[in-house]
Amino acid sequence: MKKLTYILLSLCLLVNFTSCDVDNYGEPEETFRGAFIDKETKEPFQTAIGNTGIRIRMMEYSWSDTPEPYDFNCMQDGTFQNTKIFAGNYGIIPEGAFVPLDEEIIDIKGTVEKTYEIEPLLRVKWVGEPQVNADGTVEVKVIITRGTNNPDYQQPLTEAWLFVSETSYVGDFSFSPRFSTQLLGAALTDVLGKEITIKTKGQFPDYSRKFFLRVGARTTKSFSGTNRYNYTTIKEITTIARN
Repeated sequence: MKKLTYILLSLCLLVNFTSCDVDNYGEPEETFRGAFIDKETKEPFQTAIGNTGIRIRMMEYSWSDTPEPYDFNCMQDGTFQNTKIFAGNYGIIPEGAFVPLDEEIIDIKGTVEKTYEIEPLLRVKWVGEPQVNADGTVEVKVIITRGTNNPDYQQPLTEAWLFVSETSYVGDFSFSPRFSTQLLGAALTDVLGKEITIKTKGQFPDYSRKFFLRVGARTTKSFSGTNRYNYTTIKEITTIARN
């Protein structure tokens, strides 16, 4: 019985020592940051946040040839910053509403900065400023064009939205269905390269307040099962009180 007690005590001590060894590993503290810009215009690439925006996939090859992928996402203006990365040798593959990029091997140690120049599937640009109407609606004008000459990524235009939100985080991931307008089918026939007008759906409240607008458009092209939008920049408007 005494021998068994000693054995159990030894096992407990071994587990404790092992746990201490694991806990002594340093915290991830390296930084990978940068931006995505349009290869032709050099303007910041406008995107969504979260899974429908830009996904940056990192695979650490320091210890394995088949590592588990680690993903994180960009901000709406195409910038990114991850300050919690272990030092190591990574294969990095960005994915978004642009012509795919090849995997790039990068050593992450300290702070590493990277600018990606991409070819968007579409370019969505404002024409002038939003028109705030006295009847509680808003009209915007935009032009949608191809962002690449690569025929493999020139699928048909399938959908466009005027997204409206009460916050500056606005897009397919955050919008008010009450005011946002969707364009489908015949409304998108032969519109590429032409100025189009989109009017908000429904009336804004009869008191004055701020809203945020953004137009997004997408083709039928999907990447990893996700059909992403290309976007304009974000516009802030103040509605007109109707009392």
